Amino acid sequence: MPRRPSFVALRAFEALVRCGSIQKAAEDLHVTAGAISQQIRTLEADLEMKLFDRSRRAMKPTQAALTLAATISGAFDAIYQSVDGLIEAKQKTQLKIATLPSVATRIVLPRLGELRKCLPDVQLSFTYIHRLDDVHHWEADVLICAIDAGFEGAGSSRTLFSGAVQPFASAGYLESQGPFDAPSDIKNANLLHDFDTSAWKLWHERAGIDARRAAEGDIFEDFELLVHAALAHQGIALCPPTLISQEVDTGRLVPVFGLSVLENRNYIVVNPKRGKTEAAEFADWLVRSTGSNDPRD
Repeated sequence: MPRRPSFVALRAFEALVRCGSIQKAAEDLHVTAGAISQQIRTLEADLEMKLFDRSRRAMKPTQAALTLAATISGAFDAIYQSVDGLIEAKQKTQLKIATLPSVATRIVLPRLGELRKCLPDVQLSFTYIHRLDDVHHWEADVLICAIDAGFEGAGSSRTLFSGAVQPFASAGYLESQGPFDAPSDIKNANLLHDFDTSAWKLWHERAGIDARRAAEGDIFEDFELLVHAALAHQGIALCPPTLISQEVDTGRLVPVFGLSVLENRNYIVVNPKRGKTEAAEFADWLVRSTGSNDPRD
């Protein structure tokens, strides 16, 4: 009864069919010609099948042998490709990036193809931070966050864009719930809050109107949810213009008033001291991508 052949015998068989002679197959596998011949005899014995027509000058594979060799060659190719992939992944430098979800989805990920060209040998690993001022996330190589004052942590920081916010809403919401011609008209709006109600309270105070109503409205911990609520005609949201530039450029969100708050807030990229060279290169790329002119220290 036929037995399953060994991997060594199949490897010798595939090399012989591919190379066309015992000597060339031996050179390909870095073994002796005798070792190839022995493995072929073992394989034919295991399969109880003649795989080659032998003559003094050559060994011609049978049709069954050609069919088997084609399948084995494909399997070996797949194995080698997998091994090459593992080696390549191991050789790449992994860059751990801790970032606010809004910056990742709206600034970094849409430009990922461009980033890969700048850092082709880097494997990116993204993790989220959920507080604007989380500047102590040093299991990461790069930190992208927002702060309301100067950066005082370890490492170096560079400004990406202003975090000042102003009211935005969909044109549909303004048409159905407006007009909103003056800041005092905000009393007729449904307020949408990012994380907490403090920004809208500050906006009311800056506009010189009663801030008690600033605590009303829905609260969204995630900026993407806030934006989608505004796009769905659910109210007016305070947003940094840079983060919603695509929606503004396409007219899906429009500014309601020109009054801004949180002018001292900035989104920054931070590199730790003695960080990876690739981390500094990533920061350089991100600064260029956001149009910032903040040079490296």
